[in-house]
Amino acid sequence: MALKSFSLLVVALLLGTHPIAAAPSAPPVTPNVVDEAGSVVADASWARALQAKLDAFERQTHIKVLVQYHAKSPPDAEDVHPGHYMRALSTKLGSIKQGILMVHFGDDPDWRVWIGDDLTPKFVGKPGTAKDFTESGAMHEAKEAMLTAAMKQAADAFAKTNQPVPEVKDPANPHWPALVRLQTDALVDGLKAKFKAP
Repeated sequence: MALKSFSLLVVALLLGTHPIAAAPSAPPVTPNVVDEAGSVVADASWARALQAKLDAFERQTHIKVLVQYHAKSPPDAEDVHPGHYMRALSTKLGSIKQGILMVHFGDDPDWRVWIGDDLTPKFVGKPGTAKDFTESGAMHEAKEAMLTAAMKQAADAFAKTNQPVPEVKDPANPHWPALVRLQTDALVDGLKAKFKAP
């Protein structure tokens, strides 16, 4: 798959007033997980295991990770600049400074990840501010590296099921949610490595 298909938008420190992104209409599957797409978290045992991972991560790092699956990408009015939508949604959900928000959009398909402003030095691996890392490209590079590794890990794990790899733009494929679940697990593993969680 082309890297661009899964590229994470660089977090921009935007000035001015931003409309608040609409929260997903679906109720949470678990305390930290919302599946607006309606199919990704169909496996209840996996959902419980994911929540257990997120709870353990929060105990070890004091960082709350929220995961959402959206059926569609945000409308243009809510996504006018890089990072605009994720900044607004993270603000609404309380993740803007010290939380992490991962959102998968089923129609792209695309993962976007918000790393709270106060967490960026540890994520990038050097002193600085979110603004510094955005302007220098360091945040983009760190996210791309994590995403590339996570997508490869998920693809390798899926290959072991001996099922044909689903076309990523065909959410109707019955194997597609399984691939997205593997991607989710791999991204959580990537966050654990970044924040040195056991």
